[in-house]
Amino acid sequence: MESQKVLAADLLKLLGGEENIISMTHCATRLRPQLKNVEKVDIGRIEARDGVAGVVKQENGIQIIIGLHVGKVYDEFMKIYHPEQELDKEVTGKKGLLNEFIAAMVAIFSPLLPLLAGSGLLRGFTILATQIGILSEQSTTNLVLECAGTAVFTFLPILVAVTTAKRMRANPYVAAAILGALIMPDFLELVKGDGGNLIQLFGISIPVFNYTSQVIPAILMTWIQAKIEHFMEKRIPESLHMIVIPTILLAVLVPLYAAVVGPAGNYISIGMAQVVTWLEDINPIITGAVIAGIWNILIMFGVHWAPNTMVIIPEIAKKGFSPLIAYGANANFGMAGAALAISLKTKNKKLKSFSVTAIASVMFSGIVEPAIYGLGVKYKTPLAAGCIGAALGGAFMGAFHVVGYAFVFGGITTIPAFAGATLWAYVTGLAISFIAGMVLTFVFGIKDPEAQM
Repeated sequence: MESQKVLAADLLKLLGGEENIISMTHCATRLRPQLKNVEKVDIGRIEARDGVAGVVKQENGIQIIIGLHVGKVYDEFMKIYHPEQELDKEVTGKKGLLNEFIAAMVAIFSPLLPLLAGSGLLRGFTILATQIGILSEQSTTNLVLECAGTAVFTFLPILVAVTTAKRMRANPYVAAAILGALIMPDFLELVKGDGGNLIQLFGISIPVFNYTSQVIPAILMTWIQAKIEHFMEKRIPESLHMIVIPTILLAVLVPLYAAVVGPAGNYISIGMAQVVTWLEDINPIITGAVIAGIWNILIMFGVHWAPNTMVIIPEIAKKGFSPLIAYGANANFGMAGAALAISLKTKNKKLKSFSVTAIASVMFSGIVEPAIYGLGVKYKTPLAAGCIGAALGGAFMGAFHVVGYAFVFGGITTIPAFAGATLWAYVTGLAISFIAGMVLTFVFGIKDPEAQM
């Protein structure tokens, strides 16, 4: 804890001090500061700092790669940084819409990642136990474990509403109540078949759907709540806030959710699902190769959270599985193979040690950034080898229609999340990516003298 406290304090200084930081968020492995002036940041010293695995430079700022304990570093950072002093200050420079979108998605979904991963692994272990005969599918034990592993997806709208509300500085408990209203058993009884049937609300016919597992309506609804809530806070006497604001929000927004936002979000979700299905059906071999081959590039630029949050997580929540999460895992193993080749061939002891660390990071935590930035970006050819190796593994998985049942990072420890009929093909695909990444790195070599190959 002390080292994390010191690291947080050092990063605050190296980022240009509190006055240079507009806000700070984090995802599963990175700190994501929004800065006023990037030129005030000592990027070199941040990259060289123990505890920092790398820095991603972007047009409007940087991302600091910490690892799986990033949340603890973030907590220590927030103890000494006071964002409330910065909220109303004018931000100089424009932040790209894509960067804003990704930052919002990261803030919304990052707190849920441990729960999504834990639920997925439990579900994977349960599926594996039933397949090998340890657990009966008809037993109440299996039923309870299945409920434990899938509850997160049933109540995902409520969880997303809570994290979205915190991101937008709205009341998270009101958000939970609004989103929970339309997954109440009494409401779900109104839904016939796949939904779309009409009911009467205030004399107006509206379509109704099953909103369990859906995230887009939750984000849209909570955004509207935040706007209305902030508007009322400025115009209603503070002594009436506790009673008046929640009452108005519930009375207005639940019907609005049922009549407008819910159906609109549902149609958007259906459209995105159809695009994903179309992509998967074009040719699974090509789809697997392309997704796996470009995934490290998406990670390199920090934009992988867009498909993660808007495609993969909703697909798993809706269908219970996704082939895309399996394809993406190949990217990790392709880079791990490249790292192994470097560790075996280099005479540079420091590089050899770093390569082993990068491999361990992939295998045991599913974190590939150290290999990407410390080896791939730095020496170029390992990145190419890792991407090509990943594409070969992804093509193999596509040929056998491999799917994953949880949102997890690809590593040895998360293999149970892929337990099912295609588990063997998943493991084989990872092996292909790993071996191909290693062999191609040997073939391509590294010309940089520092590598001492």
